[in-house]
Amino acid sequence: MDPSALRGVTLGVPAPADARPTPGIGCGQVSQDLALRAHKALVAAFSDTGANVTNASNGPLVLTVALREATMGPENERPRRTDKPVQQGGPDAPAIDQPQQSWFNSGQGNVLVVLDATLSRDGAAVWRDTVTGHAQSAPCVQAVDKVHEALSDAVETLRARVIPLVRGP
Repeated sequence: MDPSALRGVTLGVPAPADARPTPGIGCGQVSQDLALRAHKALVAAFSDTGANVTNASNGPLVLTVALREATMGPENERPRRTDKPVQQGGPDAPAIDQPQQSWFNSGQGNVLVVLDATLSRDGAAVWRDTVTGHAQSAPCVQAVDKVHEALSDAVETLRARVIPLVRGP
């Protein structure tokens, strides 16, 4: 990314709303601080492009973000957070962090984070979109780390979509 793409631009990025129905990410894991991590990642991503990023929720340019979803495969979502994550088997079992062929659990390693974003110019919304970040993993392995990886992917995608809008045609 061009480190001077948004040089001279002041962009307000208030803390994202955590609009998930639960902080559970599947596999019995919880990520309570994901909205805070999203805010830090957004500030860093836009600062890296030369923008002067503030926490302001009003101003000439404001990017408002809501965290809608963060899961490790829909098959791993459970109403009970007491579900235990996968444990390594005996010494002759294959390592759980290696990809395995599965007839029953396919898709469980698909990690995604969904962000809803609105870019406002002088208080009027000029752009709205939903971006999804992805990561791959063996089922229930490093669930929290993989959600963070998917969050980074979503932030990078969002930044790539917002830069042309801010710079103009």
